[in-house]
Amino acid sequence: MAIGDSSAIRRYSHALFNVAQQRNEIDGVAADLKAITQTMLDSPAIMQMLHNPQVTHDRRKALLQKVFAGNIRPDVEHFLFLLIDKDRTHILPDVARDFHRFVDEYRGEADAEAVSAVPLTEAQKAALIERLKSSTGLKTIRLTTRVDPDILGGLIIRVGDKLIDGSATTQLAQMKEQLKRAKVI
Repeated sequence: MAIGDSSAIRRYSHALFNVAQQRNEIDGVAADLKAITQTMLDSPAIMQMLHNPQVTHDRRKALLQKVFAGNIRPDVEHFLFLLIDKDRTHILPDVARDFHRFVDEYRGEADAEAVSAVPLTEAQKAALIERLKSSTGLKTIRLTTRVDPDILGGLIIRVGDKLIDGSATTQLAQMKEQLKRAKVI
């Protein structure tokens, strides 16, 4: 990602989200972005043509019109054309990811991952989801779990971009550091 791309990604995704929200088309725009991103990932030739400076903007737009042939909303098509005109098509996957993050924030939803030393039971998963919803104020938590015996015990939980490390390995490492710093008389 080039310098300035992260702020551009944020601006573009936020602007698109605002338009989708104003027109009450959040779900439709999200679905269009997902389909577009998947199509581009599945077809490197399309990506190559969109990024080729020798291909005119008009030819790039015509390609997208042909590929998506009325299957995406006019606002999304206009948005794609704007990215082409600004030579920013390379940020589209990141804009789509950021747009989906705005959707999650708007709906009070988040993905979470819990890493444990042993598999969690369904009851533990349900209790963890309720605890996370309560502590974050979110309405919905989409929890995935993973087992990593190296953490020895406890949990490592990631909700969005927040990390809660309650693993035994981390607690032992912290205790070790405290003992190193402690003055022994």
